[in-house]
This record gives sequence, structure tokens and C-alpha cells, in this order.
Amino acid sequence: MKPKLCFLLLLCPFFGVYAQEKILSARPATAESGIAIGQPVPDIVIRNVSGLDVAGHTFTAVPLSAFKGKLLILDFWATWCAPCIASFPKMKMLQEKYRNDLQVILVNNESEVRAAGFLEKRRKEHGEAFAAVLADTLLNKIFPHRTVPHYVWIGRDGKVLAITGEEELEEAKLLKAFSGESGAFVNKKNIDPALPLFSSADFPADSLVRYSLLTKGRVSGLASGTQFRKAKLSGVVIGRAFTNTDFFHLYGTVGRVLQRAMGQRFSDKQIRYIGADSSGFLHDSYNYEFVVPERFSGKLYPMMLDDLNTYSPYVAAIETEPTECLILERFGIAHLPRDGESSARSDNGAVGQGSLNLKNVPLEALADHLENLSWNRVPVINKTGISGRISIRVDETDNLEKINAGLRPYGLRLRRAKKKMEVLVIRDRMNEQIKQLK
Repeated sequence: MKPKLCFLLLLCPFFGVYAQEKILSARPATAESGIAIGQPVPDIVIRNVSGLDVAGHTFTAVPLSAFKGKLLILDFWATWCAPCIASFPKMKMLQEKYRNDLQVILVNNESEVRAAGFLEKRRKEHGEAFAAVLADTLLNKIFPHRTVPHYVWIGRDGKVLAITGEEELEEAKLLKAFSGESGAFVNKKNIDPALPLFSSADFPADSLVRYSLLTKGRVSGLASGTQFRKAKLSGVVIGRAFTNTDFFHLYGTVGRVLQRAMGQRFSDKQIRYIGADSSGFLHDSYNYEFVVPERFSGKLYPMMLDDLNTYSPYVAAIETEPTECLILERFGIAHLPRDGESSARSDNGAVGQGSLNLKNVPLEALADHLENLSWNRVPVINKTGISGRISIRVDETDNLEKINAGLRPYGLRLRRAKKKMEVLVIRDRMNEQIKQLK
């Protein structure tokens, strides 16, 4: 039996990776029609190609039939898509290792200047020299998709072998694709995130009263993130959908909304997991949607917490307990620039890596930055009493001593303390049930 773990979790605010609580890798809805798996690809001519060198000849336009006899992977990507870029090194390795049997072509429909500049920088920094179609208008129509990364695998015979996400980009799958095996692939679903999760176009969304769904496992075709559901007429938020999200971020979002609605600052460092499997809690992917009637919109998050506590593998509650923390406070007398005022330090010289330079921001922004420094493991509580906006620069942030040296000219400091504070305590459901039976 695995030992119990009890610790304060140490992750950035919700969606540092997921970014500002919206689905970043989702594209506008496109037509559902397109070339299906098993169908032949028409011998179209792809244009505006860069970096394609075949038998010593460079092409800017080439028919797809030129690659017959090779496995062709069309890699639909975007400069803002982190998973797309993260897959480039693996794609580079595969292209170089199997250059006689494989042709990878990146496909981008952003501006040519933006995409070409991005790829050139990657070439200089990482040695990635891919063939690429820039400012594409044709391939995106033939192979419609809502999310990137998006990979279209075209077999040696010119037929679509698979359409996948980045999780299928493995050497073992590549070897099977060379021999025309398609059964090994988990193909990507073209899911419309605007609809209730996993419903069809026939779903009567306009007459939806209540909706709750929870599935375990990552679903290719859905971006990792969250989006709001709103009432059609009033625009009031009546629900929320989370896709390919772990329970740390899911419960953290609910806890943050509930606490901040009560005027309490809440961060991910106020989440405490007490259970047997921290890996599952932190990394297992789930898809969850919860929608309530409009008359209950004000109770959305308390009801969501009850729903999760009923059907998820965990039970969570806000509890008050002594917690190690850092207090951000004022001491002495010093001028703290506010409301766009400049300070001698804030604009004096270039800002180096590992420094902190904030201009015209609320004090809470400073507390957030301090809390998320790599060495910090505890919450930061703002006790300065300062309202309005401030400007501040700290040149070195490697440890508490250096931070305080930089804060001192502004009459600020961070002080270690242990205070009673509200934390979101999450326990394994099974352990809770056993306790109740005793």
C-alpha cells in the first residue's frame, strides 16, 4: 500500500501552462467535411513551400504525388501553440533518422512573415530545418480541424492512414505506418468545444436546463483548458467546461473563485492534497462540464464543488489550519512610486534574467510574482495596506535575502511566519468512506 502524502502543492497559478483560463489551442470552428481516413488524397499542388530539397532540387511548389512511396506527415501547427513546438525536436529526430522513407511538412496559416521568422529562429537555435508550407489556404480546407497540433499521416499509397494529435507521434507508430498499419493509431476527434462536451450538433443546447459530465482520460481533439458557458439571452455565466485537465487545476479553480468571492486572496499554494497517489491527482487528465439553470447562476461554484465531491475520486473542503507563509509588509519610511510615477531604480538600466520589474501595477501583482519565484514553497500574504498602483524593480531574486535587499529601498520586506489561513484540503474519496464506516 502506498504511503500517504501530505504536502502543499507547488505549481504556478491555474493555467500558467493553460494560460488565462481559456482554451489557447482551439481554432475557430471549421467545416466538418474533409478527406477521411482510408480515402486517397487528390494530387493537389502545394505552394509557398520552403526548405523542401529533393534529390538536390529546391521546390516552392510541388504535387503531393511527388511523395508517393514515402510516408508523408502534414504537421499543422501555430507559433503560439506550445505542444506544437514541444514536438519539433522529436519530429526532427524522426525526419533525420528515416529521411529515405519519411517526409515531414509543417503547415501554418498565419502570416508568412511571422511563421518564417519563427522557423528561422528555431533553425538557428535548435538546428530544425523542416520543409514548411507558409500562409496556407488549401491544406487547412482539405484537412479541417479545430485544434493544433494536428497531424495527417498519408501512407505510401497516397491514402490517409491516420489523423492524430501529438501523443501518437512515436517511433513505434511510425514504423507501423511505414508498413501501412493504421489500427495502431488513436485518431483525433473533431470536437466542437462550443457544444456541451461530447454532444452532437443535434443536441438541443438552446433548451438545456442542467448538464453534468465527468470522463477520465485525455481526449485527442480537445485542447487543455477551460471555458465558460453563458445564458444565450442574458450572457450570465451558468456553467464551465474543463478539458484534458487534472484535478489539481480543476479543484484549484473552484477554490480560487469561492475564496475570492469572499474577498480572500487564494493561490495554488493554498491547496493541500492528503492522499495516497499525488501523481494521479496532479497528472491524470479529466473532462468535466457543469451547467445549472440561470436562476442558480449565483450558486454555480458551490454547486460545482458539491458535484465534484460527489462524483470525482476526491473530496475537497475549505479548512483553516496553521500554514507556513511569507508576509509582505511595510517597514520604515521610503517612497514607493505609484500611479505611473517613475523611480530611479525602475528605469535605470536593462532588466536582467532573474530580476523583477513591475510598472503601474496593484500590490497584489507584486505578491503574485513573489509567490511564484522558483525557490518559494509557501503562500505570500499582502499586509502592506497599500491601495492603488505601484512601480518597483528588484534586480536579484535568487533567494529571500536578495529579494529583501531589493525591496528595502521601497520600505517593503518579506517576513517568514506561520499563520492560520484557509486552505483547500483534498482527500481521497475511498479513505473518507472508510473513515465514515468506522
